[in-house]
Amino acid sequence: FTDEFVASTESGDARMINWAKPINYLGKDYYYPNKFKNAMTTTGPTAEFIMAIRSAEIYLVRAEARAEQNNFSGASDDLSIIRTRAALPALSIGDQAALLVAIEKERRIELAAECGRRWYDLNRTGRANAVLSIVKPNWTTTDALYPVPATELSANPSLVQNAGY
Repeated sequence: FTDEFVASTESGDARMINWAKPINYLGKDYYYPNKFKNAMTTTGPTAEFIMAIRSAEIYLVRAEARAEQNNFSGASDDLSIIRTRAALPALSIGDQAALLVAIEKERRIELAAECGRRWYDLNRTGRANAVLSIVKPNWTTTDALYPVPATELSANPSLVQNAGY
């Protein structure tokens, strides 16, 4: 995890306590994901399976949908379920923009190190450029685009390659 990620977590967050492990190098702690401790073990009493989707993600998806529909109490309730499990206080936010940012933050921490979900969230919400240009000095707006596969370009001459490729 980056120093910025660690600093963005709240004190006492059970997810950082249980899902991140520090290693000290030259007097500095560096944290790495330790969520799936037995991910390679798929049988026996320590079996652990990587989930395609977890109940926490369902609550966060519903929270975002409710926030987009101006159902702030419903969105806050869903967000509180996740925060309570993480040993954090519930939030009560009555502003759509602030609520969506709070949900984005919870998704970032809750789904950290899980299949690149943060990248997809930032692109889906149109916030990739705003967020990543701060932490990546050489970021350009075209960095948020994927290349169109060469096979697709060859198959359809009307397609053009995305900028930056």
